Amino acid sequence: MEAALENKLFDTVKDLYLTKSSASDQIRKLFDICKRDGVQPMLYYTGHGEIGTGNWCFDDGTISIQEILDMLPGGVYYPMIFSDACYSGHWANFCLKKNIPGFHCLAACPEYSKAFDTKGEGGDLTLFMTGKKARPSTEPMYSGGNIIDFPVTTGYNSVEYTDFIGSHLFNSENVLICQNFHDGYFSGCFAPSKRYRPRPALSWGIQKNYDTFIKFVKEKWEWKNGRSFNIYSLACDENLGFGVFFMENYGTSQSIVTNLDDIEKKWKEGFMITACAARGSTFYVVMTKDTNEYKGGQSWFTCNSWVEAHNEIQKDYKEGRAITGICYSTGLGQYFVVMTETPKGQAFAWYRSDQVTARCNWEDEKYTEGFDTTIIFRAPADEKILFVMTQDENRLGYVSRVNYKMA
Repeated sequence: MEAALENKLFDTVKDLYLTKSSASDQIRKLFDICKRDGVQPMLYYTGHGEIGTGNWCFDDGTISIQEILDMLPGGVYYPMIFSDACYSGHWANFCLKKNIPGFHCLAACPEYSKAFDTKGEGGDLTLFMTGKKARPSTEPMYSGGNIIDFPVTTGYNSVEYTDFIGSHLFNSENVLICQNFHDGYFSGCFAPSKRYRPRPALSWGIQKNYDTFIKFVKEKWEWKNGRSFNIYSLACDENLGFGVFFMENYGTSQSIVTNLDDIEKKWKEGFMITACAARGSTFYVVMTKDTNEYKGGQSWFTCNSWVEAHNEIQKDYKEGRAITGICYSTGLGQYFVVMTETPKGQAFAWYRSDQVTARCNWEDEKYTEGFDTTIIFRAPADEKILFVMTQDENRLGYVSRVNYKMA
């Protein structure tokens, strides 16, 4: 990179033991000089990126993109950032969401991916930018446009379930609030909650068939040394299998019901429906005892069309219940919907996957009214995606991820 720029640089720092304070001082000096000369600062970093944040890693800590923004003095142009680091797509997303003119990031990879090196030559993004490689091994992400208008190149657009979930949970307070599979694609919502501070231990995984799924779940339920994990959210796909997210000490007991006639019995024992999913002709209804979220009475119903489901939902709304679970059985051709008593308001809307602007505007409008996304659901019977938003004073914002291809 130095050779490509013919050493027209403010400064270059190469130090495997560089401290956060020293790096911050260099950034501040650059900003001061750019302010004096009336030019735009450009920051280029190649090194380790922190999973979950993309933050730049130094010997004694990390630097976040928010910290860089906070370092910027008044009267200077916003910086252009080049980040050749793992998980750097988090920074491109940050700039895209901020939507500040001139404040952009070119990231080496999506937020869920590691950046790659070519052995002995350097980072792939650097080699690509200097004309030494046709394209990086991962897809660079630029904050000048969204992923719908500029989709990831075919062949580079899939990710392992466990890697994707981890990239949004590590080094954060997030919980996987909801998840849904549709024809090999994942949609879900990640968010922190005041109910879980400090956040309990988490675990997640994907299992190809029912037998390995049940074995996996029972191992978590029977965790050793006084620790146990219960299912918090669940998704099923005909090909991918069972995507399951656990939280430590979530409720006091848990059961998975596959015979819907048994739901009433579990209710009488003090259990509530806390998650649901379907695969083939089977509904998997997760019922948990003594959770923080589920306190009121519940109802559930199945129906053969969304029109029927919509009518039933409206009836339940009038009786003070809100949607807390929905799934669709391809084998039965039926929706399964769970409604739970709550004093909180709720709203829902359907959008096609290409209606990103309209959907984001609706989400933003509802968010300003105190609503947070609680369900993202796409049924095989419908090409539209259902977004459910619910009022919750315990939620602290959220990140929606819609239609990500799973490997």
